[in-house]
Amino acid sequence: MDWDHIRFFLAVHREGSLRAAARRLGVDQTTAGRRVAALEQQLGAKLFVKTPTGYLTTPAGEALLASAERMADEANAIGRHAADLDTQLTGTVRVSAPFALAEHWLVPAIAGLHARHPDLRIVLWSEEGRADVAGHQVAGYEADIGVRIFRPTAPHLVLRKIGRIAAGLYAAPAYVAARGVPAPGTAFAGHDLIVMFTPSSGRRQDSFLGEPIDRGRVVLEVNSTFTALAAASSGLGIATLLPEIAEEDPRLVRLWPDREQAFEVWLVVHSDVYKAARVRTVMDAIIAAFEGKDRLAAE
Repeated sequence: MDWDHIRFFLAVHREGSLRAAARRLGVDQTTAGRRVAALEQQLGAKLFVKTPTGYLTTPAGEALLASAERMADEANAIGRHAADLDTQLTGTVRVSAPFALAEHWLVPAIAGLHARHPDLRIVLWSEEGRADVAGHQVAGYEADIGVRIFRPTAPHLVLRKIGRIAAGLYAAPAYVAARGVPAPGTAFAGHDLIVMFTPSSGRRQDSFLGEPIDRGRVVLEVNSTFTALAAASSGLGIATLLPEIAEEDPRLVRLWPDREQAFEVWLVVHSDVYKAARVRTVMDAIIAAFEGKDRLAAE
């Protein structure tokens, strides 16, 4: 059985459409459809039914799924073990991180890394959610290294706490002049708020620095720290932002300067790939980028 056909089958099953599967695998939609059709012809069975809401896996497809997942696991294992033997500082390392951490800390680190190792190519996936680390894909992406603001619990991961950051409360001076500073304990009554949400999980920010926001008015939901910064600086409302970024913008002032919300920063890598020279080199550069930048003393 052709593994290439199987990976297209799995992509369509996971994504629910040919278009999304093709985007995940970096091909056009026609190619994805042709691969699935070839597998169906090879097996003599229909694997998907097209509906108005997407592609549904048929019973024949469900019967194939367990074997296909095992093939995918074996293919991933081969790639990881090959990486373990890699001692050359060439090739590609895939890194995922939240938008703000990627732009403020990782991009400068990658620039320095490129100067030292020009044959090392970095793929940087920035998002407010996450990409899986060397395992099952999330949002169509699989990373070798992840930078997280929570401690992952999945097995087979090597974890290292590399720092701590803290969010503060910000608004435009014009907003403060017109609406005043919210009083702690009022749940932001009478104030307009810009909140973060994560599309992959559907979670929405429900507090600012530990203060409930249920009496405030949510005027904008965003999935990007930089969109929140732009909205707050335009006077739209109050947002929680990283001081390292917000305080570079003269259009913002900090509210509640003695109060902040801390987050631990974790470096995450699969145990099968972290010994690869190129992966370790990128890890070291990321760790160095966070040294001395903790908002709070590390534990």
